Amino acid sequence: MSRDFAQKSSRRGGASPRQEEEAAPARRELPPWSWLIFGVVLGFGLSEWLDEDPVTPAPRMAAVPAASAESAAEEDAPQSEERKRFDFYNLLPQQEVVTDTVEEYKSTPRDAENLPEYILQVGSFRAISDAERLSTKLKSDGYQAMISSITTDSGTWHRVRIGPFKDRRKLNMAQDAMARQNIQSLLIRLPPQ
Repeated sequence: MSRDFAQKSSRRGGASPRQEEEAAPARRELPPWSWLIFGVVLGFGLSEWLDEDPVTPAPRMAAVPAASAESAAEEDAPQSEERKRFDFYNLLPQQEVVTDTVEEYKSTPRDAENLPEYILQVGSFRAISDAERLSTKLKSDGYQAMISSITTDSGTWHRVRIGPFKDRRKLNMAQDAMARQNIQSLLIRLPPQ
């Protein structure tokens, strides 16, 4: 279907404004915050209604007749017996308790001669020039470096070692210094001499 948009049609499609007003019923909606308040109040009321404990009235005290004064004295009698039963406060200071004596533990200090010795192997090279270069560097840093050569099936290896260390603190300081220089070290315990 074709339509001519250039000329306005006198006939309008759809409902007139008056018909729209009449078609919509007059309805007022509550704002959303009022529903929130209503829900909170309803929830609070239900929780109070469900959790309500029945109040039990306290029993009334009747006047105590003179005969009950004698029964009160009888009730105090077991308490005084109970007090007499716990008289250890008086008994303990009078008693003497003998305990076994334990001798002091004595440890024998290690002699400097009995301490184990350790060395650190800081490198193992096939070429003696590499071993000498590392040894020279370590000697310039103040370590007592030595090179030992060993022959195996795979050839000759030149090991660079520092030490010996008897003091564990100095050994740990040397290990830390090697780690700071990115040199992996191997701890070797020397056999006692």
